[in-house]
Amino acid sequence: MKPVQGPIAQILQFPSNPESVRELKRNETLLMEELNRVETYDERVEIRKDLRQVRKELHETIKHTD
Repeated sequence: MKPVQGPIAQILQFPSNPESVRELKRNETLLMEELNRVETYDERVEIRKDLRQVRKELHETIKHTD
């Protein structure tokens, strides 16, 4: 049997403040649920803006680990 060639695994560091990551993930989940509930286009646009901002903050928080 031939070994499978693929990308090498990347080890991620544990975030220095896991509570902030948990809070941002909670906000992301709430915004996703709210996005499914709203009916008007304008509300969806605002929620998507908020969701984009939360995801950006989450990415920055995870990226800056100690």
